[in-house]
Amino acid sequence: MLTARQLLIFKCIVDEFVETAEPVGSKMLMAKYQLPYSSATIRNEMSYLEEAGYLEKTHTSSGRIPSLMGYRFYVDTLEQKDLDQTIKNQVATIFNDRTRSLNEIIQESCQMLSELTHLTSVVLGPNSYEDSLQRITLVPLGHNRVTAIIITNQGHVENKIFDLPEDISMDDLIGCVNMMNDLLVGTPINQVALRLERDVRPVLALKIQEHEEVFNAFMEAFVKFAANNVYFSGKENMLYQPEYSDVQTLRRIVSAFENSGVWSNLTPIGLDEGVTIKIGTDSLIEEIEDVSVISASFKTGQETQGSISVIGPTRMPYEKVVSLVEYISKSIEEVFFEEDDGSR
Repeated sequence: MLTARQLLIFKCIVDEFVETAEPVGSKMLMAKYQLPYSSATIRNEMSYLEEAGYLEKTHTSSGRIPSLMGYRFYVDTLEQKDLDQTIKNQVATIFNDRTRSLNEIIQESCQMLSELTHLTSVVLGPNSYEDSLQRITLVPLGHNRVTAIIITNQGHVENKIFDLPEDISMDDLIGCVNMMNDLLVGTPINQVALRLERDVRPVLALKIQEHEEVFNAFMEAFVKFAANNVYFSGKENMLYQPEYSDVQTLRRIVSAFENSGVWSNLTPIGLDEGVTIKIGTDSLIEEIEDVSVISASFKTGQETQGSISVIGPTRMPYEKVVSLVEYISKSIEEVFFEEDDGSR
């Protein structure tokens, strides 16, 4: 059990290292944080914190940095802080805009989170494998240009805009969509692509001579819909962290971003877990060392959920990130259930 003095010195060291990425010495602590202790006392307490496993000494300096054990202790003793009202107002600009679709809200939430934290954010959108097709609707946008709106029984929506070849009339396309609804409604989303190829393509070939473009547009939309939607924002923020400055680490980071399967581990197991904090080897991202992942789930339907995460070095501002992840995940969930209630 650490004393109040040890806790104060330890917290100042963590806060300073998070801000500067430089090892922290006793003289700097005295000068910047105006601690009411002598330099010798601070050095003695830093030595104790190092021996206890909370700090470690680098090879290039007499200063200390937090260890993985220290970071875990730090986050376990965090006091929950409410977000500044200015930040809440920024977040509200996304969620109060009734013109945005759910997918747009998820993507813009991801972008805002990376901008506010200066780290990388990842959102795993709702997994649609439990969904089945409810209907396809066409909306004309102008001359030979339409958007197809695909809706599932869970209320998830995917839009696909495409241009019609000159020799395909709107009536022909409406007839094709009606036929797809007759054949495909009730089909699980992850089986629609198969049934498009097996059942729909032969009928389209009979109805429309130049049917390939129409078929490919719908195939692309359903393949995208059936996948786990992974949205990234602020990937470049990882590349600018001093911890990841060597070439080999940068290559591993780029490779991890290209492999969406890496991120499936970010979804917390249960919605009742709240915000989860994974540090170092606990993060399950083997491709990147010295990384922390802060995640929260949000419910998107009776049986579906997504998650939002912030990824950065173990040296990250945990208090701010935890508060933001929790607030934004709850806001996303509220929007999904507003949509279900028909209030948006």
